[in-house]
Amino acid sequence: MKCIFYDFRRAITGRWFLVAFFASVVSLYMSIGDQSYYLMNMLSEMEMYEDSFWLDAASLLLQGMQGDFGVMILPALSALPFAAQALQEIKSGAIRPAVFRVGRRSWIAGKLLSTFASGMLLQIAAAIGLLLVFHLMMLIYAGELFPMGDFAPVWAVLLRRMLCGGIWAGVGCLIALMTETTSAAYLAPLCLCYAMVMIGTRFFPEAILLNPSNWLTGAFWTLLLVLIMLTTALVWMLRKKVNAYV
Repeated sequence: MKCIFYDFRRAITGRWFLVAFFASVVSLYMSIGDQSYYLMNMLSEMEMYEDSFWLDAASLLLQGMQGDFGVMILPALSALPFAAQALQEIKSGAIRPAVFRVGRRSWIAGKLLSTFASGMLLQIAAAIGLLLVFHLMMLIYAGELFPMGDFAPVWAVLLRRMLCGGIWAGVGCLIALMTETTSAAYLAPLCLCYAMVMIGTRFFPEAILLNPSNWLTGAFWTLLLVLIMLTTALVWMLRKKVNAYV
């Protein structure tokens, strides 16, 4: 159990989680699109728009989470904190003493849960970070907090985005183990997502689930099913690597 908590702590407190956090906040802001220009214009002329400020944090966050740029870069950023950790320990030889000390099941469970959790928690952290950016901008220009708005539709999209983050982190870990290439943990999910978007948009537009852009508005059970299947494949691959290198 200590091994699992140790891996989880490394996953969410490491420097790569911090890098992914800041990059995710930037990507969410860029995904807002034209609304970001309206926001800066209204804030710079706050005295003029003080009585007609129509933007709110909930709608901006929702637009940022569903924006094309944020969807495209989500796979790489989700995999950045911890997806390559299992392969790095295998290639460095650290897996042997680690498995002897904590056992095979604990080692596998630590890598599995921390990989999924880092991708999921990154989405929550990025959403909170973007809200803080909105409040900071409003405090600088107007000396008050940003209007929050209705967050009811935000929670469903955020939950789907968390599931997507976990899925892409798991995909990165799985492909890295299969190819024994560290960079594949980050590049493979990005390339796979781009390929799926292009194929789904141009050739099979009726296949809604083929396009990752539709995952944020689709059913929860499909994402959960994908996550369960991915977990099974990842457990099998981790066991295979442990048996081969220990």
